[in-house]
Amino acid sequence: MALESQPKQQVSFAAYVEEALRRGVVTCESDGCTATVPELLGCVSYGDTPEAALNNLRDAVEAWLLTAIKFGDPVPELDGVRIAYTSADECPS
Repeated sequence: MALESQPKQQVSFAAYVEEALRRGVVTCESDGCTATVPELLGCVSYGDTPEAALNNLRDAVEAWLLTAIKFGDPVPELDGVRIAYTSADECPS
């Protein structure tokens, strides 16, 4: 039996950020908490509490995405959800 692939959904920057935040993982130690989005390698935020780390994660995800787009790095799909954007190379002169 073949698995049917889900259609890919292109979403806005804001919608992609929200999808990424739903995947946030928080770990805490005695000196504070770290929040990450496993699919966005190197996207990390910190806070004194889990809530603070998650609140800071929004800025980290936005910065991660803007940097990837600016430098032409791949932005991973999140279970078929991908960000809709046009890179500078694709813009007409």
